[in-house]
Amino acid sequence: MKEKLKTRDILAYAVGSIGDSTVYNFVLSFFSFFMTTVAGVSPAVAGTIISIAIAWDAITDPIIGYLVDHSKSKYGKRRPWILSSLVPMGASLVLMFLNVNFDQTEKNLYYLVLVLVFWSGYTAFNIPYYSFGSVLTESDSERVKLAAYREVLGYVGIFCASSVPTFIVGYLVKKGFENGYAWTIAATVAAVVSTVSIFLMWKFTRGKERMDEQVDVEKISPRTFVRNIIDLTKMKPYLLIIISALMNNVCMTLYNSSLMYYVTYNMGLSEMAASTMFTCMTVVSIVLIPFVTKAVEKFSKGQVYVSCVVFSGLCMILAKFVHLNSVFMGCVYVVLVGVGTCAYWMCIFTFLYDVVDYDAFNHNKTRDGIIMSYYSFILKLGGSAAAAVQGVLLARSGFVEAAATQSASTLNAIESMFTYIPGICLILSGMAIAFTPLQDKKMDALRSALEKRRKGEEYSTEGFESLIIKK
Repeated sequence: MKEKLKTRDILAYAVGSIGDSTVYNFVLSFFSFFMTTVAGVSPAVAGTIISIAIAWDAITDPIIGYLVDHSKSKYGKRRPWILSSLVPMGASLVLMFLNVNFDQTEKNLYYLVLVLVFWSGYTAFNIPYYSFGSVLTESDSERVKLAAYREVLGYVGIFCASSVPTFIVGYLVKKGFENGYAWTIAATVAAVVSTVSIFLMWKFTRGKERMDEQVDVEKISPRTFVRNIIDLTKMKPYLLIIISALMNNVCMTLYNSSLMYYVTYNMGLSEMAASTMFTCMTVVSIVLIPFVTKAVEKFSKGQVYVSCVVFSGLCMILAKFVHLNSVFMGCVYVVLVGVGTCAYWMCIFTFLYDVVDYDAFNHNKTRDGIIMSYYSFILKLGGSAAAAVQGVLLARSGFVEAAATQSASTLNAIESMFTYIPGICLILSGMAIAFTPLQDKKMDALRSALEKRRKGEEYSTEGFESLIIKK
């Protein structure tokens, strides 16, 4: 498993990141905005809907991860889950962006049910997809390369989820189409892009899973499920990664979901301006990927990650005191934030794969599914809290759904959620990783020993003694 990955195999896996980034960022960036400004849902209710949905998604994450770890199939334990997710995820995305003519209570329930279906489908894809990366290679350098390709294509997905939809909506509205219809078309495009790219990933990764993972798996039961969760909470390195991811997701939820509000009300600009900012963010993030990759090779992924996210966090805090009053200033801001965002997506799953290997050596189990899912659970718990906070802050600040302009208190609340509040969270995310014991050299030694143990060969624990859990 330490052999060099072929480019076609990397691309076969990484293309799924287009679909992942497209649906995830489309919903994260626009669903709240659509409900409050197009569908006529109050900010408090919209925040509650998103909060409940993300909490539901968080609850199902460990369950799906546990079931994936205990799945048996001649096609592998991950790929059947990925295929089954396509229809519910794609269909629900389109239906979520329909401006339905229902009574208010029925309308609220409509969006709640559909977003629950969406996050369930997304989880069924996302957990096995990212755990798949841990078995394609056990080489740290190859995992970084895999992350680089995945993130480049992931930013293609972000472009499809941010710049393309705002361009489509702006263009159709300018041509005289209703705003709600324009958003439905944009959601349909996002759903098609996502479904096609994920299907291609499923098709071209056939035969890439390790079938020996499915031998002698534990019997599925609530007891073993709970025991697995308890085991994870005892691993300090895992908890630090979880804290870092939690803070980062709170940051990104507030930042992404506030961007359209900020552009529309604080800057007084159109969807086209938002499209320009999103495009700038995507292009610069792609440009940064090779630099982050080279930096990881020269230093360590922990050092690079901490430096980048703390830098972006400080820039977000300082932006509170700088009035972003033009597209140019907005683009400069999203570029500076993009440094930390790029480092996060480049490094976070490599950190998690370190935990998978650390856990495999100390507990002699392959539990990548539950490790990825519990990470996702905490991640989305933070997103749920952030969405609820956004709804409450908008409501308390006096946000008026149908108004073309907002009060000073509302503008201040939007600005805070777009700048210094997520900035503080981003700095905390970097500080958590600064204390991780899973350093690159120690993990290389551990992986070498793990590989020898799997082959039944003699091995030494020299170089990673501090990573051995005393029983």
